[in-house]
Amino acid sequence: MRTEPAWHTFERVADSYDEVLPFFTMIGEALVEALDPAPGTRMLDVGAGRGALVGPALRRGCAVSAVDASGAMVARLRAEHPEADARVMDAQDLDFADGAFELVTAAFVVHLLDDPARGAAEAFRVLAPGGRFAMTIGAAPLRPEPTAIQDAMDALFAEFSAYLPPEGGMGSAIAPQELLAEAGFVDVETRHTEVVIDVPDGDVLWDWALSHGYRAFIEDLPAERREEMRLRMRVVPGPGAVIQRANPLLIGRKP
Repeated sequence: MRTEPAWHTFERVADSYDEVLPFFTMIGEALVEALDPAPGTRMLDVGAGRGALVGPALRRGCAVSAVDASGAMVARLRAEHPEADARVMDAQDLDFADGAFELVTAAFVVHLLDDPARGAAEAFRVLAPGGRFAMTIGAAPLRPEPTAIQDAMDALFAEFSAYLPPEGGMGSAIAPQELLAEAGFVDVETRHTEVVIDVPDGDVLWDWALSHGYRAFIEDLPAERREEMRLRMRVVPGPGAVIQRANPLLIGRKP
């Protein structure tokens, strides 16, 4: 049974996060473009990591605050984006005043919280009336690239999930539409984004898997299964392999 909070994994990967493949950097660019915040927008990025959304938002002239439960991630974020107000903070207990922001973002975060509903409620609280909360969900690409390896990766993780201890891995299933409605958000819409990233070979793919949240799954496997998964993953990418990931944004408005 996994007993440590999710942010402990991100403490261990802070130095390699997005260094192997620029996965989250590319997603951050796509998400901010989809949101299209105006210059001067008061924005809070929750679970900001090393700043995948922070950088693009700053370049658009937003006034950005960013929080993450991992001190190591926040240290890297501060070094790379000193213009942002970056703090170590629990997304379920935000130390900001009511109505402090016009936009709150949470990319690949809400499903990792112990209490996703509380995280959504906190986002609602710190938004000004009319403000938007945007969170990501995963989806299959509409037009899969012929060399995309995501289906093979998903199948590999599904197969090896049988070897996890009870509650192993990280994250939980959520119903995002219901979550937003229960928090009080209205006019929920979905904006679609997608990234395609080249994968040079199987060793890079394995190193990438260890550089973000997948690591929690891998670490929770028995040692012999972990080695088996490494060997199996190394042969997944063929010539021209890419990771293709659709990342729809669910956006709710505070009345």
